[in-house]
Amino acid sequence: MIRVARSLIANLATLVLSFILAIVIWVNAMQVEDPDLRRVLQIPATFVGLPEDVTRLSPTQDNPLILITYEGPTSIVSALDQTDFAAIIDLSEVPLGFSVTVPVEIQSENTDITMEVPIPETITVRLEKLVTRDIDVRHDIQGEVARGYTMGEPLIDPPVITVTGTESEVDSLDFAQITIFLNDDTQTRIESPQPLFYNRQGRVASVSGLELSTDQVEVTIPINESADFANKVITADIVGEVAPGYRVLGVTIEPSSVLVTGLPTRLAQSFDVQTEPIDITGLTETFQDQVSLVLPTGITLDSVTEITATVQIEPFSSTKIYNQPVELLGVDEGLEATIDPDTVRVVLFGPSPVLDTLTEQEVRVTLDLFGLEVGEYSLEPDVDVPDRGLELRSIQPAVIEVVITEVMTPTRKITETESLLPIVPGMQITRGVEDTAASTHLPHTIQPAIAWLPNHKAI
Repeated sequence: MIRVARSLIANLATLVLSFILAIVIWVNAMQVEDPDLRRVLQIPATFVGLPEDVTRLSPTQDNPLILITYEGPTSIVSALDQTDFAAIIDLSEVPLGFSVTVPVEIQSENTDITMEVPIPETITVRLEKLVTRDIDVRHDIQGEVARGYTMGEPLIDPPVITVTGTESEVDSLDFAQITIFLNDDTQTRIESPQPLFYNRQGRVASVSGLELSTDQVEVTIPINESADFANKVITADIVGEVAPGYRVLGVTIEPSSVLVTGLPTRLAQSFDVQTEPIDITGLTETFQDQVSLVLPTGITLDSVTEITATVQIEPFSSTKIYNQPVELLGVDEGLEATIDPDTVRVVLFGPSPVLDTLTEQEVRVTLDLFGLEVGEYSLEPDVDVPDRGLELRSIQPAVIEVVITEVMTPTRKITETESLLPIVPGMQITRGVEDTAASTHLPHTIQPAIAWLPNHKAI
């Protein structure tokens, strides 16, 4: 019996050993056909579990990068990419107001690979509670309104600004302020400035990263006349007429208005503030002078002010036509010029009084021929008029045709006719018909032949 038991045990041990040996042989065969592969991959992490009304201050990146390392059969590892892994950072249990480290959990559905510890293994996180608070808007008015005016209570819309952000940042804010600068204003001011926020220490605070209900407010500053003051526009009292041919272009008063004072009942009545009469009789140019004001009974000026009146006077404008001869300038000696046409039509525009007194002799039309040689030219004439505000509107024709030729002198004409006289023995011919002594040497029969020469003087 003992012998049978020993035989069974021996057989069982042999069987187990054979099975183990078979597994080892199979594993070795698989290693040869599909060896293990180790790979490193970078994947983005995802934050989960953030409670409501809580914001993450750090890290500032929404998806920090995590380095993972995994190992497994080549056939499996080669087929994996970023989409087969997930890096999770759970914020559901993170306390508020403190910087704590949270582990990075790597998830993968593939169980045939081995994961190593990720890099980094943990992430430092700080969470803060979000709060919402209304911050009062205050105003700071710099400067003054004009004398005789009063400023009402400024109206700010909206009177508060709602701020949303972390509890520590929002709680540090005290108020918001807008600043308006006045400079002798006389009318209601409406502006939309950007407010500045101040902390509880009275310093300007940054609101970057905070959510504001508005970054601008509208402020209205009422400005009204005082009961015993009034601002009145000055009107000019112009008398007389300017010289014939002239007109009044406009009248300006500087300053254009003045502040007057008096009883409220008198100021409530309608009245004008005029200058003393300004006489413009016979004037031909702009007039400027200091003037006094004529005020109704019971009304006085708030302060002594110099009043300057300017009456702008200008002449009427018109056109006038002149038919003027053309003067030739610079014709060289020995040359003569003919032009076509020899008169031009000149149209001038300017003040009527100036044109009425302008004579034809003062309108000069010239043609510059300096340095021109024999030939034909088309030239533009020049028009000279006195400098009295006149404008040349047109000249017709705009171009003058010019022909320049040599002058035929008497000496040259005689030279040209010598070849026509018969040659007589003993005859002497002296050039120049002015020499009567030389002409006496001509035979008597030749003298009649000279009589026909141009410009010949009797011998």
